[in-house]
Amino acid sequence: MLKDSKNLFFSTEVAASLGLEEAIIFSLISDSSIGVTEKKLGIELSFIQEKRLNDAISKLLSLELIEKTDSKFILKNNPSLKPEIKNKLDKENTKISKQVFNQAKSLGIPEEFILFKYEIFFDSSKTPLESNFKNEFKFLKYLIKEWRLEEKNKKKEAEKVLIQKDWFPSEDVISILETTEMDSNFIKKCIPEFIVYWQEKQFRSNNWNSIFINHVRRQWVRYKNIIEDDISPKKMTNDWEPNQNCLDVLKLARIDENFARNQIPEFKLYWIDSNQVMTSWNSKFIQHVKFKWYKNNSESSGIISRLTDKDWAIEY
Repeated sequence: MLKDSKNLFFSTEVAASLGLEEAIIFSLISDSSIGVTEKKLGIELSFIQEKRLNDAISKLLSLELIEKTDSKFILKNNPSLKPEIKNKLDKENTKISKQVFNQAKSLGIPEEFILFKYEIFFDSSKTPLESNFKNEFKFLKYLIKEWRLEEKNKKKEAEKVLIQKDWFPSEDVISILETTEMDSNFIKKCIPEFIVYWQEKQFRSNNWNSIFINHVRRQWVRYKNIIEDDISPKKMTNDWEPNQNCLDVLKLARIDENFARNQIPEFKLYWIDSNQVMTSWNSKFIQHVKFKWYKNNSESSGIISRLTDKDWAIEY
């Protein structure tokens, strides 16, 4: 605002948001009730280079903070505002000017979002601000920050998808897991249950590979923990039973315990007849039950077809 021929007053908040010259011009125009001609701006602001002055005026015009009428620059009054928004801004206790509202709109921020954040910002404000400019541009700064965050979240949500039946981890994921000395067969056998679990959840994500890495690492730890203390190879016996840790792992895979126990006779018969030895019959039983479970689960059709009927019988 122009006080006398030697001193100019303008908002540092406006200068920080728009630029120094823009803040000075905006303040000068705001202080005039009849508008300011381009000639008067040139005289009053002769210390600003002509090109920079014209650029600053163009910026304020493009942001719809000012307009030119009858050869004079005046503050912009947007008649196209929705009635409910216009009424809200016209109330005596309104704390945000139409100029700031229009500037926010020029940045692509929807009217509804502006009003929503307007209520939040001022309802949560306990201490009065020092001036209208500080009030308005603190809100504008807050609004721009919130809108950028909103756009970022919307973009993230748009990228999220449901997991598909034919989903498969990337080669990089397989390599990362294998560098931890994890068996590649174990990794691949985790895929069907992983897909079925998240299909049932109807969960959307844009980082299925990362989720899979965490899933397999947890499963690997559980798998290592259920291996018997006695790691010497041994044959299957008629009295063999899976231990509780083994059944707990199957529960974590959402496999019914009764279903798992019903597989024990077939499992023992197969391996007794094979006369083979294993270091961990519990881990082999988990593979067997998982295969049977997904084979009988209609929702896993197309997934289990990647495995042969005897995949569960292959030693790690």
